[in-house]
Amino acid sequence: MSDIPQKPNVYTNAFVGATRNLVISNPDDIDEAFAQAANHTLRRAAELARVLIGAHQSAIAIVVEKDWGSVRKYFSLSEKYADWKDYAEPAKGFGTHAWFLDHNQTVRMTQAELEAHPQWMDFGTEKAAHPPMRGWMAAPLIDRAGKNWGLFQLSDKYEGEFDEADEAHFVLLAELVSSALEALWEVRNLQKQAAGLT
Repeated sequence: MSDIPQKPNVYTNAFVGATRNLVISNPDDIDEAFAQAANHTLRRAAELARVLIGAHQSAIAIVVEKDWGSVRKYFSLSEKYADWKDYAEPAKGFGTHAWFLDHNQTVRMTQAELEAHPQWMDFGTEKAAHPPMRGWMAAPLIDRAGKNWGLFQLSDKYEGEFDEADEAHFVLLAELVSSALEALWEVRNLQKQAAGLT
């Protein structure tokens, strides 16, 4: 049995944003099936990472071509953050989020290290509404060609700070999510070819 406390997920893992899509401009039934499968994978991954690593907050942001106007973001929050269960403001793509997509490598910081980072902006205009953070661990979602499709994040470990073992496990999960998304995209492309739509 795991000794990780089983904290209930108070957020429905709904995605926000996604007002347009640079990859699929005119979605058909095949595209919609891909999107549903990808959404399911990302919702479950956000929940799984939070529970397995042992953190109060988990989030995944899919940012196509670094265009924050098309961001999809998935949350999983423990009951500690129940007051923020309805928070659904799309990520704006500035500060450490924007820096991370260029950095493109896993980071693990204490809260003090995060606040000392030159790109830390304390949530900008969302400071009063955004759930507070306590430490930050983030991993890029990268395909086999090295293209970054977004970031996977954890904050507020149940006890102590995120450590090297947490980071190693988190990186494996991020790689698994990246592989799953890439496989779903390849299936979508094969279906398009079979239907003569490419």
